[in-house]
Amino acid sequence: MKGKRIETKSIQEIGWLKLDNAAKLFPAIMSGELTAVFRITAFLKKPIKFSTIKEAVEITSRRFPYFSVSLASGLFWHYLEYNNKLPRIQTEEKIPCTAFAARRKNEPLYRILVKENRISVEFIHILTDGGGAFEYLKSLLYTYFRLTDNTIHSTDGIILPESLISEEEMEDGYNRFFRRSIPPPGKLTKAWHLPFNLAEKPRLKVIRSEISLDKLIGVARSYNVSVTEYMVSVYLFSLQKVYLEEKEKVKKQKRGVLRIEVPVNLRKKFPSKTLRNFSLFVLPEIDLRLGVYSFDEILKIVQYQLQTGADVKQITRFLSQNVGHEKSPFVRLLPLFIKSMAISAVYRRLGSNQCSGILTNLGMVKLPAEMEDLIDSFELVPTPPNTHVKVNCAMVTFRNQLRLNFGNISRSTRFEMYFLKHLTESGIPVKVLNNK
Repeated sequence: MKGKRIETKSIQEIGWLKLDNAAKLFPAIMSGELTAVFRITAFLKKPIKFSTIKEAVEITSRRFPYFSVSLASGLFWHYLEYNNKLPRIQTEEKIPCTAFAARRKNEPLYRILVKENRISVEFIHILTDGGGAFEYLKSLLYTYFRLTDNTIHSTDGIILPESLISEEEMEDGYNRFFRRSIPPPGKLTKAWHLPFNLAEKPRLKVIRSEISLDKLIGVARSYNVSVTEYMVSVYLFSLQKVYLEEKEKVKKQKRGVLRIEVPVNLRKKFPSKTLRNFSLFVLPEIDLRLGVYSFDEILKIVQYQLQTGADVKQITRFLSQNVGHEKSPFVRLLPLFIKSMAISAVYRRLGSNQCSGILTNLGMVKLPAEMEDLIDSFELVPTPPNTHVKVNCAMVTFRNQLRLNFGNISRSTRFEMYFLKHLTESGIPVKVLNNK
């Protein structure tokens, strides 16, 4: 389905946008630590020219006016108010994904970070998900390369600054594909969480690693699974190792269900070109109350659960459940402050308890060859985990290189050690990177 083409001026005339279904969660739960901010970084082969990246940001951001908004509050809902402001350009901070002053009037909700040969974009999830943010970054890189006198003949897959804006880019995909009278998914038991103590504030640290894609694909194929299925299995297997060690210390371990949130890009499931949030989770799990699992057993379980859970019919159940809540006449009439308290309470009771970890896969980065030749690598830093989950991870692939980053707010790196050790013992080279 093709979106209607509109001019930027019409967005200025509208003046505001509703929050999409996923975005409505974040104003209620955000804090100085639970920032809902993620980062995507491009490592270029040459140092960044600041004056040129400044010009590139000005050109590119005008093409994405639905990101030039700030968070505002009405009587019943938060909404996004158009402010026509450019994102801030700043030097890269030591700690990634720090909080935005999101409730400040006219505050931009994304920023550009520059250091040496790195260009990073940080977005708050109120605006978009990784898929939408990456479209912006690709367009920014294209503009920057053109301004630095690089010839790029092919523009396949790039949103050009001069291109017309489709109304579909701004749509709430959840509402568009919402279906009434769909049976909701089953209720989930509480998941087990890593028992590690929290680190001192500021807590977040990032462990960055680089993995040979060829070797990883070779090992995954030997098990007849995909890269994502393999990595989720390693995640669960590593969690199980920690669980069993803790069980030796504390004989009565509670909640033996290990469950991973794996985001699914719904643009690949539904015909939408939205650049706002449009993803949901599949939740593969193992139940250790049934016994200990071998790695081969976990692989079979994960492959089945990921494939069935990502089926459009199953995804629609979660989508319709989430949108159905906000369409309830009772919920719609509740004042915003009561909605916010209710959303926060539900998140604490359910959202933070339903998973043991999160693995985000941004997938394979594909760019015109002339752009790829100017870039060394990409990486994704996930949003800081909550105090229950404590550790999460994100990966992105470019050419023959997979970058895997762990976000950790605990004092222990035992989980990451088990994860990376499993890869190396399986014949997959892993390089732990410094944090320069």
